[in-house]
Amino acid sequence: MTAHSVATTQARHKPVRRQRNSSIELLRIIAMLMILSHHFVLHNGTSLADLPMTPTREILSFFFLGAGKIGVAIFFSISTWFLISSEQSIKHNFKRIWLMERELLFWSLTLLVAFAIAKKSLLSPTRMLNSVFPIITNLWWYASAYALFLVILPFLQYALLAMGPKLHTKLALILLLVFGPLSLVPYPTIFSIYLTNVAGFIYVFILLSCYKLYLKQCNVKQLWMFIAGGLLIGIVITALKNASIILMFADNTPAKLVTYTPFRDFSALPSLMVGIPIFLLFDRLHFYNKYINFIAKSAFAVYLISEYPPMRNLLWITLFNLKDIYGKPFALLRIVVILLGVYVACTLCDFIRRGLFALTVDRHPGRWFEVLWNKAAHWSWVQSLPKLMTNSSTPKAATHTDLE
Repeated sequence: MTAHSVATTQARHKPVRRQRNSSIELLRIIAMLMILSHHFVLHNGTSLADLPMTPTREILSFFFLGAGKIGVAIFFSISTWFLISSEQSIKHNFKRIWLMERELLFWSLTLLVAFAIAKKSLLSPTRMLNSVFPIITNLWWYASAYALFLVILPFLQYALLAMGPKLHTKLALILLLVFGPLSLVPYPTIFSIYLTNVAGFIYVFILLSCYKLYLKQCNVKQLWMFIAGGLLIGIVITALKNASIILMFADNTPAKLVTYTPFRDFSALPSLMVGIPIFLLFDRLHFYNKYINFIAKSAFAVYLISEYPPMRNLLWITLFNLKDIYGKPFALLRIVVILLGVYVACTLCDFIRRGLFALTVDRHPGRWFEVLWNKAAHWSWVQSLPKLMTNSSTPKAATHTDLE
């Protein structure tokens, strides 16, 4: 074999690093801004129920509070869309969790030390413990739910592929017909009790994977129709809510009714009808911008920093309380500027973290995981687990006919 042919063969097998689509990365930034706007209203020291019914309050309720769950639907769609058509493995997904945990631990411990020095009154023993074990103590719900989703994903993907197109489509349709209408009910139902966090992620993954693998892809017009339909459902429900407040409650409106939004969860029907089509529209656009991609890498850190409980209290109760903004000239513009400022500040902080990681743990990302995983895989008791978990009395696997 000549030197030229060897070089050609090596070039062919050399992994190609694909450029991220900047359209999706821009959407990632927008989605995180939507989530940040939701947190501003949800966790604010002044509840919407304490404010008079004005156009400003309704804008805060519908656009700011409602936008957050749409943002979560978009953010999760971005994370999982590209996992649907790629083979998942237990090891690879645990490695994903390992790499995510490094960032979680960095911010939980850094912010813990920062608040212990500057604002210890905002810390508690429980919060300190949570900061040491962020995933298993649910310090950040999205990170914990997503980590558990990654653990389940290889088995979920295998089961869905084993079902085939017919059963998978039936499952998606049944779930949508049951939980879609229930998600609109402003009262605790099986949707609000069970279909949140990890179960919500599984639900959305089943719908998304069914669409991507088996259904005819929607055109641009159809996607816009879905978005319009989701917004129309939200507007009608909000109008009915406001009518009931005016006619039935007047000044004694329950706080839960005031803060209710049809976009109350990322897996609610209106949130999915708006969030997923927005993602699919952005996925159709393709361009590359290194600055957008660079900034978007810190989008998740914006969530981690601003949603660290003591930081959340400092931001939305102490520094940017609605009572100090509401009723002032250009109140909504001020809020937008505040949200942009918080986003920029968190992003700049994460640039420092990324620089430190580039000099240390990111020089060989996942190397320690590989060492520990390979070592554990050779332990005799680990190798014996599959044999211990299966025996001759194990029921036979369900067939396609059994599932019909």
